[in-house]
Amino acid sequence: MRQTKPIRTLLLAVLALAGCSASSAEPKGDERLPESTRTPGYERNASLEVNVGRSTGVTLVGLGVELDPHFLSQNVTRHDGAKASDWDEIVVPRIRKMGIQRFRVMLLPHWWEPLNDNGDPAIAALDRFTFESAEMQSLYKVLDAAQEMNADVTLVLWGCPTWCDLLDPAYAGVKRHFLCSSEGTNWVVEPADSEEFAESFSTVVKHLIERRGYTCIKELTPFNEPDGNIIPLERYIPLAKVLDRRLRADGIRDKVRLNLSDNTDTRRFFLEGCARELSQEADLFNSHTYIFGYDTPNSTVLAWEEANVAAAAQAGKNHFVGEFGSNQCVGATRQTDIDRYERGVLMARLVVNFLNAGAVGTSYWSLIDQYYGRNEPYAAMQQLGMWRYMRAAYRQDPDPGVYDRLTDDYQPRPQYYAYSLLTRFVRKGSEVYPLDLGNEFAAGTAVRNADGRWTYVIANATGQDLSFDLKNSLRGGMQPCKVYTYDERRLPDGDEQIAPSLQLENRDGTFCVGVRAHSVIVLTQL
Repeated sequence: MRQTKPIRTLLLAVLALAGCSASSAEPKGDERLPESTRTPGYERNASLEVNVGRSTGVTLVGLGVELDPHFLSQNVTRHDGAKASDWDEIVVPRIRKMGIQRFRVMLLPHWWEPLNDNGDPAIAALDRFTFESAEMQSLYKVLDAAQEMNADVTLVLWGCPTWCDLLDPAYAGVKRHFLCSSEGTNWVVEPADSEEFAESFSTVVKHLIERRGYTCIKELTPFNEPDGNIIPLERYIPLAKVLDRRLRADGIRDKVRLNLSDNTDTRRFFLEGCARELSQEADLFNSHTYIFGYDTPNSTVLAWEEANVAAAAQAGKNHFVGEFGSNQCVGATRQTDIDRYERGVLMARLVVNFLNAGAVGTSYWSLIDQYYGRNEPYAAMQQLGMWRYMRAAYRQDPDPGVYDRLTDDYQPRPQYYAYSLLTRFVRKGSEVYPLDLGNEFAAGTAVRNADGRWTYVIANATGQDLSFDLKNSLRGGMQPCKVYTYDERRLPDGDEQIAPSLQLENRDGTFCVGVRAHSVIVLTQL
């Protein structure tokens, strides 16, 4: 039965007074959401009319995360409390809850080829490859999860490691990998022989796709951030061409796309060079960024990605944001705002701006806190995850408050709930229609799903409540929407996802949307 307006108003008031406890779980069975023609905080006299206009003209490939395959091989083997069962009981269920559509995954060549298979890069001696190593088993678990989720995977051959530490004692003597150039002092360097590099990468990809059946593998990237003192542009370009030829020779080029450049945020010359010289080999390009923060206006973020999109377009290709986070970096493993509630608003605002600028998707670094080596010290643990590692590990932190604030192992951070709103409702195959909110620190977008249903996202990083009269004259745009809100006062318990608080109906062709200060709101027909 349709509820009358007085009853709806009463229900909304009760939910607000109760701290919106309904936000910690989806409605069950035939339980109906309260209906309203406005969201809480909407003020008609202070509202701005916002119209859905023109799309960016691209189709999204999805929103995702970095998930490098070290949990089972490097973290469980530390014997500091992490268990193999935690993968199936905690990590995979959370991946399902987040609805992750894309994974960017590290590869290192010593996992499957610790020693050169033979002296001829044209012929792969498959019996010399260690496809059943513990490190490869850990990789298979990540790919299993992606396959189950129907998610797309980008495999990144990080580089040639100058220090190897394999679990198999038979390879204890393998330290500097045979692929390494004699030059370079980074922990990964360029190869001495591009043909050998291409053989190794192509052979493992062929194994994963054809022998293991991982249809989730869609893209390949040779080298992580090659512009960062690993391989100069003049040698990266011919290497990418060699890889392209090898994939064709091995009969798998039609099964994968080459996602190239992978450059850092301030070195667009690398992206531009790749677009100029690799237009025939590349299928799309990507860049990383850690230069935007709480004081960065939308126009700055938009301009950065618009320039990337324009560079990729010179080759007739799209652009993807391959890594992102905040600018509060302390080395490569820490960002000082990682535990802040407000970070969730920032991450959502960045994604909205990237999409509005024409990006075809984003990948957040990274899904989980984890060690990349089983013998690494606490300072080396990657701590940029949507959730943390074992609580006891943080007892080593120089700031005792880090440990004291934790109550559980694998405890989610606030940003887990915010980014999940995007991965759950901004789906691959969608089109993006930017919204002009007239505010440098509030960003909005409208997304039309492949089936025609709409989702609207607004991230309000200002200290004021904002009100909008949202209009969409396109087909289906004003159908009722469920309302989800990332609000510091109403975060769910544990790893449950934010649930809808009400159903928004249009009023005379308008969605009356109030967005609380420092919050994210999602209206969706999904």
